[in-house]
Amino acid sequence: MVYTVLARKYRPQKLSDLVGQETLVKVLTNSFKLNRIAHAFILTGSRGVGKTSTARIIAKGLNCEDPAKKNAPTIDPCGICSSCTSIAESRHIDVIEMDAASRTGVSDVREIIENIDYKTVTARFKVYIIDEVHMLSNSAFNALLKTLEEPPEHVKFIFATTEVTKIPTTVISRCQRFDLTRIEASKISDQLESICNREEISFSRNALSLISNIAEGSLRDALSILDQAIVHGEGSIELESITSMLGLVDQKGSLKLFEHIIDQEQEKILEELDHQYKNGFDSIAILNGLMETISKLTIFKIRKEESLEKSFSGELIKSFSKVSKRIPTDILSRCWQMVLKNHGELKYAPDMFSALQMGMLRLSFFCGLPGPFDLMKQISDGKLIGEEADTKPQHNLDIMQKPTEISELTPGNIGSPNERLATAPERSAKRTEDFQFGGKEKKKIEINDFDDVLSLIKEERNLPLLVEIENHFKLISFKTGEIEFDLTQDARSDLVSDISKSIAKNSKLQWKFVRVTDNSALTIVANRTETRNQQQRKIDSNLVVKEIKRIFPGARIGKSTFH
Repeated sequence: MVYTVLARKYRPQKLSDLVGQETLVKVLTNSFKLNRIAHAFILTGSRGVGKTSTARIIAKGLNCEDPAKKNAPTIDPCGICSSCTSIAESRHIDVIEMDAASRTGVSDVREIIENIDYKTVTARFKVYIIDEVHMLSNSAFNALLKTLEEPPEHVKFIFATTEVTKIPTTVISRCQRFDLTRIEASKISDQLESICNREEISFSRNALSLISNIAEGSLRDALSILDQAIVHGEGSIELESITSMLGLVDQKGSLKLFEHIIDQEQEKILEELDHQYKNGFDSIAILNGLMETISKLTIFKIRKEESLEKSFSGELIKSFSKVSKRIPTDILSRCWQMVLKNHGELKYAPDMFSALQMGMLRLSFFCGLPGPFDLMKQISDGKLIGEEADTKPQHNLDIMQKPTEISELTPGNIGSPNERLATAPERSAKRTEDFQFGGKEKKKIEINDFDDVLSLIKEERNLPLLVEIENHFKLISFKTGEIEFDLTQDARSDLVSDISKSIAKNSKLQWKFVRVTDNSALTIVANRTETRNQQQRKIDSNLVVKEIKRIFPGARIGKSTFH
């Protein structure tokens, strides 16, 4: 006998056999019971969810010849009469199946229109099943509209498509539409288990769960993989056999790799990558396995054991639980983003495995850095200012709760968008009075010029205010306790108030701000630009420079040449 693949052998023959389409089954069942059957149906959904099978079930229900059905449409066709068997085998003369992918033109639709008025030969209804109907041309759709709106009483249309958005709304509005959903992995797994029992195939539940997850909601895909797995495993289905057959990285290996990453064990990361690569897994497969591990860890932290109990063994669930408790969700989220970025880099890398190694090492170094909230807390506590990090980061995830300190983050390391303001170390000697600020001992300072004002704002790391001062504040005169100034037209109204508050927190004197209109006054940025222009003009007027430019036309002197 010729072998029949499982996807065809176990194709649903009744509505009750459909898996995961409860809404469709309920509506069609009530339609047949109440004899309110539409003249046209459109079935849409992704691959392998039962569109064509449903179309044939409807056709059989309309034309079943079982005497017990009293010569009326039934939702429960017998499956053994000549009409049911011929429809199941796609050879019924009054049930016409048409593939719109290969017959897309007006001439094909015209053939339907010309024959539609003829009565049926043997059946109760003439049924037109058009698969992949979205492939019809616009002219073909327009030619079908009138017939579709008012077909003869003995004619039914059933359309199936994976891309309903490509079908004109004028066609959709004339049909009863059913959206077939992707089938849940648990329901696919139950169906596979039932089929394995009927086929007398030994199996592992974890293996069936893996197949169900890979199928992505398509029962047909799952049955195709199951067919292949039975042959590959010589009559038995085990998890290791499935992963080997599909070229998938074992979850244990991916979880082990991720543990090395978060523990910052760079040597072990490279060893694990080499091990997986030598076992036949390419760079994309290794990265996909790691991405799946990160996503499942994140979901596990939210749903706990319920999200994994059907997919993994008890030992693996314990491992997931252990790792998930060590790493916060925000770090997992950022790990996902970095691995996703590495996935895109592999496509353009000359050596994909080297790009994978560098991406994993970069991810491990990242895991040694504090998160944004921890970093903000350390800055507010003053832990990152002027402290030497003379110890190596600990290779465990305690770093997520107590981040490694970063050495020497001083005000001099931070620059404005225009140009860095030089710090004045000698001004630290002017501190005269201690007071509490930000939970740490600070000192009041003497402000002798406007550069001192800029320095203290810079020490507070208030860079937005610093940029605004440079671009919109015009200093006219400065003396102890009083500052005369002007502002640009674009300056915000509370700029001076913010400057005053910053000075008040750090100075023991009361300061007065006096605005004086002076159109000739320049901002700090404008002064800096004018100074550079003067220097450039002086350079350009130099006889040596002129001679160099004459000998080398187009030459110019860069900023780095002069100090």
